[in-house]
Amino acid sequence: MSFLYKLREFAILIRIQQVGTSVIPLIGALSVKGSALDIPNALLLLLIAMVINIGGQVHNDLCDYNIDKQSKELQQRPLVKGSFNLKDAKIIIIANLILVLVLIFYFYSSIYAILIILTAFFFGVLYNIYSKKFPGADLFLSLSLALLFLFGAIAVTENFQGFQDINITTWILFFLIFIHVFLMDALGGGLKDAENDRKSGAKTLAVALGVKANKELIIPVSYKIIILLFEFSTVLLTVLLYVLVQREFNIVQLLLIILLLTGSVITNLRLLSIEIFDRKKIKYVNRNHELFGYMLVPMIIINSTGIFWFILLISLPLIWFMIFNFILYRDSWKNPKTF
Repeated sequence: MSFLYKLREFAILIRIQQVGTSVIPLIGALSVKGSALDIPNALLLLLIAMVINIGGQVHNDLCDYNIDKQSKELQQRPLVKGSFNLKDAKIIIIANLILVLVLIFYFYSSIYAILIILTAFFFGVLYNIYSKKFPGADLFLSLSLALLFLFGAIAVTENFQGFQDINITTWILFFLIFIHVFLMDALGGGLKDAENDRKSGAKTLAVALGVKANKELIIPVSYKIIILLFEFSTVLLTVLLYVLVQREFNIVQLLLIILLLTGSVITNLRLLSIEIFDRKKIKYVNRNHELFGYMLVPMIIINSTGIFWFILLISLPLIWFMIFNFILYRDSWKNPKTF
């Protein structure tokens, strides 16, 4: 087994193409500091999130190992194919945990910041353990990432004394991120994995509510209602934010926010209207849905962050993904890999 082969398998194991999405605590910090956020603080938050992201991806594969072995489409995952064994995965997870704890306790003295990120880590672990065992475990992941956002906000708030020091914009963005992550996991993830999850006996929200994916994709009304309620909650929260802080919005920004909300709703409806099961199509449409939802929060705070941070937040995850998706799989943006 060559070094380059092992390196490629390691990159696949840690989902290197997804690491660029580790900007959530950075967004939290920007919601407080805006353009005044200094680069060292930004890089530290990004580093901590990347380490957590990598450990979480490996832990997820470890927890899903027995289910993944039964899927024909997931045979190329490193743990399933044997390029890394379960002991290797555990060592990587422990090393990541130690590094995260060292970074947190060395650089941050706020007990609130430390407790929030440890709680985020706890819910991330719960998600990995129960994502295939408990319908609605997607909420654990949603809460974990939303708390990472809150950690970023608390970490840069000077003399933080309690949650009353968090501004209304940050709180609304907290819930927007919570909803976005839930939709990303329960909608796109639930639909694309429905066939394998049902066959393997997994108890996801999609399976519990009766989503079936063989040749046809059957989506029950109950599942559609839950997903659409979360989707339209995004619209309502954005309207609420506009009502509360409308002087912070200019007309161009407002029009772009409306465009992003419209795109998110349309792609959501496209996913729920798919009748023939096509995993690649589901992943592609869901990728567009994620993009609209992801761009919304940076657009909301662009007045305080400035164009530099907005471009960085939007371009880093996208460019990072495109580069590593091509390096690993020689595939374009239209064919994102998830194994």
